[in-house]
Amino acid sequence: MTTFLPFLGALGLGVAVFEILSAWQGRPRRWHRLDGARLENDLDEQRPSTWQALLIILLPRQFDPMQARRLVDVTDLLRRAGYPYDTPGQFYAAAVQTFSTYLFMGGVAAGLLAFAGMLPAAILVAALYIVMGLRRPYTKLKRLAAKRAEATRHNMLIGIAMFNALLASGMPFTEAFRGTASLGGPFCNLLGLLLARLGMESNVSDAIETTQKHLPDANDTEAVLFLADVKDAFVNNRELLPRTKALQLAVHRNVVESTEARAALVRQRSGLFGVLAILGLIISMLTPFLGVYF
Repeated sequence: MTTFLPFLGALGLGVAVFEILSAWQGRPRRWHRLDGARLENDLDEQRPSTWQALLIILLPRQFDPMQARRLVDVTDLLRRAGYPYDTPGQFYAAAVQTFSTYLFMGGVAAGLLAFAGMLPAAILVAALYIVMGLRRPYTKLKRLAAKRAEATRHNMLIGIAMFNALLASGMPFTEAFRGTASLGGPFCNLLGLLLARLGMESNVSDAIETTQKHLPDANDTEAVLFLADVKDAFVNNRELLPRTKALQLAVHRNVVESTEARAALVRQRSGLFGVLAILGLIISMLTPFLGVYF
């Protein structure tokens, strides 16, 4: 044990020196006219650090996109979150950086606790930081998907109202999709995706299925019903406007109910804080007199 810690320190110092020299050697060189033509959007490829490569080798099921055990879940979350990362590889690269940060913080905290003589607490803190570092990227991605799902519900009310207005004016389905997609927002962007897939897919069902996979919340009843009504209108040539009008009323009712629920929660919390503030004021007023009796 007396030689193991100095060995780890020397190994870490050697890796740090190697990374500094590699970064200095691979720094971007200033372009000169004698170098010939170049493209303005040419970007140097970022080489993963030795530490990141070591983590990928030691934990391939966590950080290697080719061997990750949750690749399917990550791909689905990327679609639902609106692609905050362009590819799963970028997500896993960010996951490696996040885990490295948490591992460093956990190592510092555990080292301080071990130096203070609290070895069990140091082991517990190190394990906690490791678990947090592994779970943090997925938790962040799920939170982004939840935020996009909430934004989709609110944008859906505007989008369906616009879509109904365009249909009522006699505009065809595709033009109504295009006009609604121009508004922007999560739901309107989904209509743009549906329009694009309809131009690429030979089967309407495949295009709607692809669009449904990009829903932030697969259990969003109104969005699923809207896509089902669109499919029914394309496949069975049924009238779409009466269904979308009824769906618009349902979406409006859900938005109002969710807003009232948030307002009630705010009133409840503000009332609780008010009671606590009054109790604190009463205690501060009685404190001088309590000192006389005690």
